[in-house]
This record gives sequence, C-alpha cells and structure tokens, in this order.
Amino acid sequence: MRFLTSLFLALALCGCTVTVGQSSLLPAIQEKPRDAVAPLAGYSRQDRILTLPDLGNVHVVRLAKPGNRTTILYSGGNRYLIAYTGNRLNELAAMTGADIVTFDYPDRGGTTVPKTTDALIAFGPALVAALRQEGWIGNGPLYAHGFSFGGAMASNMARTGGFSGLILEATAADIGAVARNMVPTLLKPFLWVKVSKEIRRYDYAGYALAARAPILVLAGSEDKTVRPRIVRRFAERLRSAGAAVTFVEVPGDHGKALASPQGREALQGFMRRASE
Repeated sequence: MRFLTSLFLALALCGCTVTVGQSSLLPAIQEKPRDAVAPLAGYSRQDRILTLPDLGNVHVVRLAKPGNRTTILYSGGNRYLIAYTGNRLNELAAMTGADIVTFDYPDRGGTTVPKTTDALIAFGPALVAALRQEGWIGNGPLYAHGFSFGGAMASNMARTGGFSGLILEATAADIGAVARNMVPTLLKPFLWVKVSKEIRRYDYAGYALAARAPILVLAGSEDKTVRPRIVRRFAERLRSAGAAVTFVEVPGDHGKALASPQGREALQGFMRRASE
C-alpha cells in the first residue's frame, strides 16, 4: 500500500502520457504451429499468396462452397492470424452460408506489406482489386466484416464501393476512447492517452461512410475491451453523418457477440435485408 501511495503521488505530480502508435495497433506476434482445422462440411479451403503492386505480398484464404454467390471479406482483431482461427471462419460460414475470404495482416502469416500508415491506407483497395482479379469476388452480394481492429480494415476495403453491407463487430473509430477504457480506474486521473498523427490519418469513420452501404454495428453487453457505450456512440456518429446504421447490443464479451442467438439473428437478418 505504501508503494501504491508513492506511485500515485508521483503520477499526480508529473502525470503521464501514453501514445497509441502503429506498433500498438499491429503488434508483433509469435507464430506457433497450430493444428489445422478442417473446413466446414461442403466447403473447400483455398490458400493463395497474392501480390499487391507497390505494396508487397498478402496471404489470403477462402472457404468456398459450390453454388454460393454471397461473399464475406473478414478482418480479425489486431492479433489475428489465419492459422489460429479456423473455427471462427467455419462458424461464420455456418451462420451465413456465404463464402468467407480472409487475409493475414502485415508482417505475419506470409504477408509482407509494410506496417506503415501509407501502406495500410492503400492496402484495402489494393486487396479488393486483387481478389476480384483472382475471381474470389464475383457479382453476388458482398460484405465486409470487421471485428475490433478489423473494423477499420473492413471499412477501408468497403470504401471501394460495390459492397452490399458493412458489418462492424465490437469496434469503434475513437481509438483514444478505446485505449482509455483499458487504463485501470485508479490510474485514469493521472494518465493521458494520445493518438499519434500517423494513426489519425487512417480515417476509419470516413472510410465507413464512403462505402455508402448499410452498416450493422454489433456490441457485446459484457465487452470490457470495447465497451458497448463506445460502440453505440460510434454508431450514432455514423448515423448522424447520413449512414444507414443498424445498432444491436447483444449478450457476450469481446469476440463473443456472434456466439449468442441474438447476435446470429442480428447478422442473418441484416444480410437478408441488405441483399433484397
């Protein structure tokens, strides 16, 4: 207790600023071998390394089922790695019946695109173009689905146009608010969170609006990483700017919104309406 008192006094006297930069959003991760997860029954899995001009290579995977017309481009959280998430991809395929296309982030899983803001800004449109050329995106309904950090990546892809809908799960563009939420309550009076200028150039909310597509925003009522009030505020910001936004708060913690019947119904209903 004496140590904590001294720490708090020191912080109160000098304060402390934490800057959120690119390394915070896309941290280096240790890639450990995982057991391969078989695709959902009726689906096949295809792996490719695609080259994005002037950017580098990107590792992409598709779960595809004969006769499917609907495609979901899935972007995971900031520690996402395809090799670790076979079950998640199968779950998305099972609840939507769509083909699922996903990719590894810069500097992991075989993706060599640099982790610079300029590269990330160019990455979304370049990836969509490459997937169209590969034939993995056709003329059927197309959705961009982003979980947590992946919401920004999904929006960056959707801004290219031609998307039936944008699905934003447990995510918000206010990086400062999300970061402050992770600061222990006792330290909040003494810590200031600053978002770097480079990160602010990546216009998450602007990209979502530029998509000009219906948007589903999902929040988990027990989410302590991106709290529902932050997600709701983001949904209201998009709606006030003219977007057609459906906001749904469902049971579940971070990453568990689609594990509930309410979450699955919200996703399925949104895709059904958007494809009509």
